[in-house]
Amino acid sequence: MAEPTTQRVYQAPCPGCGAPVEFRSAQSTHAVCGFCKSTVVRSGETLARVGKMAELFDDHSPLQLMASGKWRDRAFTLVGRLQYRSGSGTWTEWSAVFDDGSAGVLGEDNGAYVFSLPLKVQRELPEASQFRVGATTAIEGKPFTIASNEQVALISAQGELPRLPPLDTPFPMVELRSAQGEVLSIDYSMRPPVVARGEAVQLEELKLTGLRDENTKEEKARQFACPSCGAQVEVALDTSKAVTC
Repeated sequence: MAEPTTQRVYQAPCPGCGAPVEFRSAQSTHAVCGFCKSTVVRSGETLARVGKMAELFDDHSPLQLMASGKWRDRAFTLVGRLQYRSGSGTWTEWSAVFDDGSAGVLGEDNGAYVFSLPLKVQRELPEASQFRVGATTAIEGKPFTIASNEQVALISAQGELPRLPPLDTPFPMVELRSAQGEVLSIDYSMRPPVVARGEAVQLEELKLTGLRDENTKEEKARQFACPSCGAQVEVALDTSKAVTC
């Protein structure tokens, strides 16, 4: 059996500050520099600065960039995130890259998670205004019930991204659900709309490593208060037996 191919990582200097910006997926077109927060767009082997990203809001998520896991026996890594706001609240879409370079999305909304893959729809989709909440429609021959139809806006982003809607510019997003538990999302920030199909997942199912809580606990375990003055003392090596404040 042939071994799965590993996607080549592309790296180039940020046009804003010169720091390295990485692209792990050939499908990623945008990235946010982790140093100067410049928003850059990739065109072939060239990066161009197109603006500066707003600060992320702290959603207390256990997820973070470069956390990795498995979904349907396929290994993936989280490489980017988009933070959205609508009338019903805020949520995050994490960009996932599988080992073969293909992309997925892990949606996170107040502790609920949906893992989705891009879906290529054969027929032209109607305008968002045609989707009435509670009604039933067929997408690719399968019946779905329209669960929500909202105006949403991107409020921040991080890492590398397969698309980047304009900041603070409302656009329609429709979510549909099937009787079998499938979740279908239609993002009207682009033309044609971006469609993804997935299912609800529990975080434990994904066997994630590199979570933020893990790193925080590890960091705290490497620090303690000096018994003499109370200052924080950091332990640099796991093998250290004694340290000086």
